[in-house]
Amino acid sequence: MSNQIPGVPEGWVLVRIGHPVIGVDCVIDYNGDIVVFRGNPNVNSGANWPIIRKIEKPARYRPFANSEEFKPHRDRWWMLKDLPPELIGPRGSFIEPPEAYAEKGFAGCDWEGAFELRVFDDGTPFGVKIDE
Repeated sequence: MSNQIPGVPEGWVLVRIGHPVIGVDCVIDYNGDIVVFRGNPNVNSGANWPIIRKIEKPARYRPFANSEEFKPHRDRWWMLKDLPPELIGPRGSFIEPPEAYAEKGFAGCDWEGAFELRVFDDGTPFGVKIDE
């Protein structure tokens, strides 16, 4: 299936052709406008609608620059990326926040190294979100 059909605007992608879920799916209506489908009594239930969604850019992160940037995150649990299953202990793979940290990092790892090796317990990167 092509991701572009006539009428799909820039920044949107075709998800499927079919009957939309009322109140959930965005469709291109008869006027070419993007609307959240609310149902239409004049539409046959077997009608094929172009169902589209907005393309979301993934969030970007960078390593913490110093201890001040890390400070708001100091109480969050974290884990090592790509931890082999045999190394996951009885309490799981999450590690408590560091007891101490310094201007350049903690536990023998600088902020850039920590960014490459760790993620927070919710899966977000071990760093600062870049606002675009």
